[in-house]
Amino acid sequence: MMYRHLPVMLPEVLSVLSPRPGQIYIDCTLGGAGYTLALAAAVGERGKVVSIDADSLAIANAQNIIKEKKIENIVLVHDNFKNLAAISDTYLDSPADGIVFDLGLSSAQLDDESRGFSFQGDRPLDMAFGSGADIETAALLNRAPLSELARIFRELGEEPQAYRLAKEIVAARKAKAFTSTKPLVDIILKVSPPRLRAGKIHPATRAFQALRLATNDEFGSLRSALKAVPAVLKVGGRLALVSFHSGEDRIVKQWLKEEGADCLCPPRAPVCVCGHKASFRSLLKKPLLPGAEEVEQNPRARSAKLRAAEKIR
Repeated sequence: MMYRHLPVMLPEVLSVLSPRPGQIYIDCTLGGAGYTLALAAAVGERGKVVSIDADSLAIANAQNIIKEKKIENIVLVHDNFKNLAAISDTYLDSPADGIVFDLGLSSAQLDDESRGFSFQGDRPLDMAFGSGADIETAALLNRAPLSELARIFRELGEEPQAYRLAKEIVAARKAKAFTSTKPLVDIILKVSPPRLRAGKIHPATRAFQALRLATNDEFGSLRSALKAVPAVLKVGGRLALVSFHSGEDRIVKQWLKEEGADCLCPPRAPVCVCGHKASFRSLLKKPLLPGAEEVEQNPRARSAKLRAAEKIR
């Protein structure tokens, strides 16, 4: 069975990457294969697209699409993009012409009833992208101290009721361990003010996002991948990153700021002693946002931000 996926801001991503026949691209977040298929078509049979995903669901789906369409210039890699450097060494003979990241969930992951990415229904409390996740979601919820749970909800989910939610979870798990999503959703609704329960965004959105980010150490993986980008991308190569979480966007923004600076010394330093030279230049003065028409067709795109840069050194 194959699923179809609406890639967020696809025309904008292709515009900043500017793929041409014969080039090499890395899609660090295969997902529903939207970017991968578009890039593969653009680079043609002489080109190559290496597509990475930690989720076996995404890999299996892409394999079916590739087989059906008889595509021969896509290489699928079942791995976490935090290993970008090693993946590049294994599958590429030369630096890439472009790299793309889509840091959001795919529609298939939200629809997967064997895992708990969605707060609809009652699903197993598992938010791991793959078998290599650092921690199990259920174990995190059932064993983490109150302070750690509150920190996760506050910092990763930007949940306004972080401490109260963590306190209710700790109290509830004394009577019965959490194994599925519905009891968690019930507690979230219990601590959410009426104005949030009546809003367009479900009150469980932030808490579920926080648990998913913590389960997969997504911020840590992103930092590791970005650290590898300069060595993996050729001079003149382009990088496109679509983020959906303010924390992810801050990591990307800070990385672009540092890689675009000729000096990283403290502002009060009389002379530069770091020797750092800018290796990237931003292609956008400010992040691009999806248009109203795209958000209407694909509500998942509403929080997306696209940043892009070109390697200059």
